[in-house]
Amino acid sequence: MAGIQLQSGTIYGPIFSRRFGRSLGINLLSTKRKVCSFNCIYCEYGSACVVESSDEKVDFPSASDVLIAVEKAMKKPRTIEYLTLSGNGEPTLHPEFAYIVEGIVWLRNKLRPDSKMAILSNGSRITDPGVFSALQRFDMPMMKLDAGDEDTFHTINRPASTIDFDEVVRGYRLLPTLMVQSMLIDGHIFNAWGDAYEAWVCLLAKLQPIEVHIYSVERPTAEENVVSVTSSRLRQIEGDLRKRFGLVVKAFW
Repeated sequence: MAGIQLQSGTIYGPIFSRRFGRSLGINLLSTKRKVCSFNCIYCEYGSACVVESSDEKVDFPSASDVLIAVEKAMKKPRTIEYLTLSGNGEPTLHPEFAYIVEGIVWLRNKLRPDSKMAILSNGSRITDPGVFSALQRFDMPMMKLDAGDEDTFHTINRPASTIDFDEVVRGYRLLPTLMVQSMLIDGHIFNAWGDAYEAWVCLLAKLQPIEVHIYSVERPTAEENVVSVTSSRLRQIEGDLRKRFGLVVKAFW
C-alpha cells in the first residue's frame, strides 16, 4: 500500500506530538527514499529494500549541513520542547551519527537549554560502541520493541539479514536510559494477544525500561491487512503491564 510522503528536508516542524509536545523533527536520512534496516509491515512510509549498515552507498546529508539546518531552526522565535531525531527511516544509520548528536547537544545547550532531546530508533545499531554512547545523550531514547521472540521479530519488523534479535536485546539490557516504544497490531499478523503478546511482555519485564510507550497504526501501512488495536485493548495492556510487572506504561491512541 502507498504510505505517507517522505520528509522533504533535514528539518520538519515543529509539529505537535502526542508524546513530545512541540517537537522539532530532524531527518538524518535521504529525502528521496526510505533508508532503514527494518522493513516493518506497518510502516507509514511504505515498503522499501532494507539497508544493511551505515556503510551502504546512500545519499545521506553531510554532518555540517545537518548541524547548520538545526542551528538555523533553533534560532527562530518559536516554542521547541523536544529536538527529535526520526525522519525517513533509521537515524543511527548515518555514518556520522555520533558526531551529529554531539553537535546537536552543543547547539541545544547554547541556544535552547530548556529543550530536551529524543530519538526514535529501531535499535539495530545499538551494538556499535559509538552509537551506544551517543544514545545515552538523549533525554528520551525511544527504542523499538514490537516482539519478544525472534519469529515475531522477523514477521513484523522484517530486519536486514545481518541483524540478530538477541544482540539487539543484549544492547537494550546495557542501555541505562532505556525507553521502549512498541507498535501493537492485530489481524493476520499480531502481537497484541496470544503467545506473541506473552513473549513481548515477559521480555519487557526482564528489560525493565524506564518507560514504555504503546500505540497502534493510524495511517496507511506498508502491507495490507494490518489491523489497528482498539483504544480499549491498549488501555487493558497498559494496566496489565503496570499490575504484573510494575512498569511505567503510557498508551497513545
